Amino acid sequence: MSTGSILKGLRDAAMMTQSTLAEKVHVTRQAVSRWENDETIPGPDMLVTLSGVFGVSVDALLESPEIRFCECCGMPLEPSIMGRTRDKETDPRYCKWCLEDGSFAYTEEEQMLDFLVSHMPQEGMNEAECRAFYHAHLMTLPYWKEKAEKSSAV
Repeated sequence: MSTGSILKGLRDAAMMTQSTLAEKVHVTRQAVSRWENDETIPGPDMLVTLSGVFGVSVDALLESPEIRFCECCGMPLEPSIMGRTRDKETDPRYCKWCLEDGSFAYTEEEQMLDFLVSHMPQEGMNEAECRAFYHAHLMTLPYWKEKAEKSSAV
């Protein structure tokens, strides 16, 4: 997604007009329009201001060729919610809820399934159907694929 389409999506989600956003960040409506049409990109200081207005990181505003997902739970990732290694380094593969200080919160699939089913039930599915749905989802993620491969090799 381009920075312009990201800004437009955030503005629309906040139910703001271009004029309202322009007033909030002290620019003209035309400047907002040029950003959204990818004619120009806001400068560094303006990106910081816009990140504050929308409550997202500056990285979330910038064009990204790929969307990252947590390899453990599948949540979309942005730098502000990435997990940390034991050395407090960012690990771009995991979210902070799955990986904290180098330790995984979910080491068994049943733990993750229990969390997902209780916190994010799927409408119209009973518990068994929901577990099967999430099991299929987890088996597409590298963290769980690797665990399954290791346990089947034993």
